[in-house]
Amino acid sequence: MKSVDEALGFVRRVVRGMDGYVPGLQPGHGEKLVKLNTNENPYPASPRVLDSLHAAAESAVRLYPSPEATPLRESAAALYGLKPSQVICGNGSDEILAILMRTFVGEGETVAFFQPSYSLYPVLAEIGRARTTSVPLPRVSHSSEMADIPVPSPKAKMFLLTTPNSPYGVAFPTSWVERLLDRFKGIVVADEAYVDFAEESSLPLLASHPRLVIARSLSKAYSLAGMRAGFAFAHEELIREMMKVKDSYNMSRLAQVAACAALEDQECFQASRNRIIATRERFSNTLASRGFTVLPSQANFVFAVPPRGKAAGTLYEGLLSRSFLVRYWKTGIVSDGLRISIGTDGEMDALVLAIEEVIRASQ
Repeated sequence: MKSVDEALGFVRRVVRGMDGYVPGLQPGHGEKLVKLNTNENPYPASPRVLDSLHAAAESAVRLYPSPEATPLRESAAALYGLKPSQVICGNGSDEILAILMRTFVGEGETVAFFQPSYSLYPVLAEIGRARTTSVPLPRVSHSSEMADIPVPSPKAKMFLLTTPNSPYGVAFPTSWVERLLDRFKGIVVADEAYVDFAEESSLPLLASHPRLVIARSLSKAYSLAGMRAGFAFAHEELIREMMKVKDSYNMSRLAQVAACAALEDQECFQASRNRIIATRERFSNTLASRGFTVLPSQANFVFAVPPRGKAAGTLYEGLLSRSFLVRYWKTGIVSDGLRISIGTDGEMDALVLAIEEVIRASQ
């Protein structure tokens, strides 16, 4: 057998030299962990989703899906007050981001974003041989302070605005996003993967700002992380250009069916969202009462910094040894805290007890 180095020599140099995106740790087969590290919804999807999947699996999986996800575009447009031609669907909002990069940012051009934000952004840019520029995102103690964050105007083709932000959970008010559109002259992408848990959306700005693109996901509030369904909303002329670079059948038939059914059941969506928001507020207050610094989240997770003298890494390892999986970054500006997904009330109560045990054990 010849050396694999010969084959590897054909891999693009940029790919050989880059680090890929690192997702949150997944439990091994048969490993029982309370999984609070990847911001999934702890509650099941609408019963309509399972019914629709069962019907579709019996009759239609041998056929290709709608290449443009036409039924789903129509459902999303009707729900959000848009035209179907203003909607593009994707294999989760991650594919939407990849489509945006392919559409708007060429080799050597620049994409900008706050730091910290979604760590997939620089990976997508590197794949496309684009440059990146990051703007430091200050931490705030209250949501009202978000309006006072300076509006950046970097020299870039596109600005990716994660709102609510991950990992901090803070959200930019619509008025701030409008100021960004006025000051920054490129494409502004409001990455609203967590917006269903927030107080505001950039959607009202879409009609009057043709440089705005809004990315959405059904993974979080609609409990469809396993189906991979996402959207982008934009002016129909931009959507037409984005359609040119998507994969031919980029959403499976089952994913389209599940997404349509989920959007139709707004009662289930609202009940799940409201439960998570209530749990988030209660859990945030509980951590704050125990000396944690908890950022004002409008997502389905919180970013929490342990009390002075308690290392986030030590707390992470202690929780993992007690079968609780949260998100921790060993390096960078977020290494002092943990991002904790909001689970059920029972899971969060058990997590608080585990946190107290770890802190006592470290004293």
